Amino acid sequence: MGELEEKETPQTEATQATQESLEEPKETDKMLDSKKNESKEKTPSPQSSKPATPNPGKKSPVPQDKTEKSGEEIIDIPAENGGKPNGAAGDGDEKKISKEEREVKPKKIPIGGLKLPGFFMKNKPKAEGDDAEGELLEKDKEQEEKEKEPNGDAAAKEEQKPRAGLGQRLRSFFVRKPAADKDQQKKQLTNGDADAKSATAEAAAGEDADAPPKRGLLNAIKLPIANMMPKKKSGDDVELGLGKAGLASMETLDDSLKDQDTVDRAPVKSNGADELKSDLKDEKLAAEQKLAAEEEERDRPESMWSRLRGYKCSVDDALIVFGILLFMLLLAVIGYVLTHETLTSPPLREGRYISAVTGCGMVEGVKEDGAFAFRGIPYAKPPVDDLRWQPAQLIGKLEECWNGTLQTHNQSTVCTQRLGNGTTVGDEDCLYLDVVTPHVRYTNPLPVVVLIGAESLAGPSPGILRPSARYSRSHDVIFVRPNFRLGVFGFLALDALTKESHPHTSGNYALTDIIAVLKWIQLNIKNFGGNPKSVTLLGHRAGATLVSALVSSEKMKNLYTRAWSSSASAIYPGKPLQESERLNQQLMVTLDCQDANCLREASSEKLWAATPDTWFNFPVDLPQAQENSNANRHEWLVLDGDILYQHPSESWKQVPAVDITHPLLVMGATAHEGHTLKLRELHANWTAEDVRAYLQASQLGALGLTDEIIQRYNATNYAALVAIITDIRTVCPLLTNARLQPSVPFYVVTQGEGEDQLANVDADVQAILGRYEPHTVEQRRFVSAMQQLFYYYVSHGTVQSFDSRRRVIIVGQDAVGQEDHEHCNYWISKDIVPRYARID
Repeated sequence: MGELEEKETPQTEATQATQESLEEPKETDKMLDSKKNESKEKTPSPQSSKPATPNPGKKSPVPQDKTEKSGEEIIDIPAENGGKPNGAAGDGDEKKISKEEREVKPKKIPIGGLKLPGFFMKNKPKAEGDDAEGELLEKDKEQEEKEKEPNGDAAAKEEQKPRAGLGQRLRSFFVRKPAADKDQQKKQLTNGDADAKSATAEAAAGEDADAPPKRGLLNAIKLPIANMMPKKKSGDDVELGLGKAGLASMETLDDSLKDQDTVDRAPVKSNGADELKSDLKDEKLAAEQKLAAEEEERDRPESMWSRLRGYKCSVDDALIVFGILLFMLLLAVIGYVLTHETLTSPPLREGRYISAVTGCGMVEGVKEDGAFAFRGIPYAKPPVDDLRWQPAQLIGKLEECWNGTLQTHNQSTVCTQRLGNGTTVGDEDCLYLDVVTPHVRYTNPLPVVVLIGAESLAGPSPGILRPSARYSRSHDVIFVRPNFRLGVFGFLALDALTKESHPHTSGNYALTDIIAVLKWIQLNIKNFGGNPKSVTLLGHRAGATLVSALVSSEKMKNLYTRAWSSSASAIYPGKPLQESERLNQQLMVTLDCQDANCLREASSEKLWAATPDTWFNFPVDLPQAQENSNANRHEWLVLDGDILYQHPSESWKQVPAVDITHPLLVMGATAHEGHTLKLRELHANWTAEDVRAYLQASQLGALGLTDEIIQRYNATNYAALVAIITDIRTVCPLLTNARLQPSVPFYVVTQGEGEDQLANVDADVQAILGRYEPHTVEQRRFVSAMQQLFYYYVSHGTVQSFDSRRRVIIVGQDAVGQEDHEHCNYWISKDIVPRYARID
């Protein structure tokens, strides 16, 4: 900034003498001496030498005829501050140029000709004089003429070259510098180290000479401008401005060329200097041509494909592209989700009716609570007339199907059955099933849960085991609830029926119904969005008894995947078929029938009325003394020799060891299953004395176990009394059966509700199907734990919290495994279990 503020000091004689004593020989002479390896050293005269750093901005005109006697041309070099040398004292009248008359001429910086501060000079005190030297150029006509001389044509052409504009110098977004330029720049930097060392050595040799004045404002402007200009290829001549790494300054380049022009025209004995000069000129022209060709190649427009191939992606560009792709993917996912249901599901009729395909024709269901319900789909021929007491038969003929689309909007009629109050309901033509599915589609098939529910094998059914549309949608499962025959229509074994059937057997017709349902699922459930390779049987109470018996049958092979049994009976058929037929002969006597045709002609009401009451009454209370003498108690299930040919326990023993982490059956019960309204109403408030009296009046009291039982169960209230009954009738007999199968987990629900805090017989199933209404935090935790156990088993085939060493899972607020159920060992040791286990 202080370049124009410094004063101009006229040059004194002492300064001139110092400059002349420090002048160095011409660089060309040095190169000639080194190239020819001459032993003789030349000492140039002060008149033929030039300062270490000449002033390129001001030059005095030199007459062409001014030579010494030897013929060498003498160069008159002006003083640093604009003064004349001693030899030109006669020109002292020349008018001095003032600062106002000077014109700032923009510096022409050739490619590679930028001299960065610090390479050729060291920090030295500023010399007196004008710091604008080199930047403020005089309008000297003679200097312009000298620049147009033949030897300066190359430099003039270089300076007169049109420079690319700012828009051309800034590269396109897709253009990158060719790899060859990068390699050349690396090469220049490598070779530039040697030139920098040489230049540093020359600067050190002339350290005592006048250092060039420091640059101020203009240098600060030159540096960013030079960085924006494309660099030229490196050449071989440092002195011509084509040196490696471009370390020579503009002043050095211009003065070197001008001095070379002046010296080369002198008629001196150059010892080969003319040839060297010609070589240098040829090399310079070749370098210029090469640079021009490269510039033309670089400026040639590239195709879009070439630009894309040559583009080097930065981190920011990659993030932008990644963001765009992520946004497009998000839009695609949203579009897929919004249209998936429409694309993969059949259209709705009137906004609520939907159709699906079965093996017998189209069926139409109705939208319900976000899911779709198909109620009353026939899965087998009606078991009436000649098909009464015949195994279930799938519909296999076209004339047995329906025309058009069957509307399955309403619930079908249940099978004929006997309710708890003794009345009968239902119809024999009842082999229908209900399907509740969240989606009707063929992609992403869902697991299937088959609900087998009945409070007893005579009814009612299905009880509380009804499909939940809300849970079908929220848990992504398909519920199938079939009707199956009950009572004498589902289990009657008689000799008259055995003789007319093939194979010769009777009884267990309800089991054939369930097998027919599973076959229908394998054929049709995929049309409802289900997976036929993931079928779970969920049985409750008498339905669980059927499930537990079926899983031991060879007829079930490849029809199901896994099974869950809740509060089943532990008494399974153990009597041979002939004995069951003999015990059931009482029904033939009551009906006064001698053959099967007479039985088929009887109405359903007449058949229910002829059924003995002892076939419906099952003990659900404390063991009584008369139970020991009732050796001929009725059993609905029989060993028919076709579906069940041996006791299930024997089948379990023969089952090979399977993966314990993927059990085929899960068994469980609730802690207070034995609760009945009749028992609860015996006393308004059950006290410890009432409990003791009730125990003493049973078979347990007759065996003298009252005090031990009260102490073990702390039996002082109604809940404790119900727990005793449940352990004897259900929990401990089921645990005995589970112990026969090492891979079968066993659970007990203990979370109570109501005034007596009872875990009643429906607690686990109500929680699974979403009908359990929690009122406390503990109850909400229980519902969550129970659903986690069941639905995880349905989807993955494993039971959480199950360990072979802790195989009894207590489900309270959480599911916790324990080694065993302590009370059961006590009842087994006293021969109470499984002797008094519940039948049905």
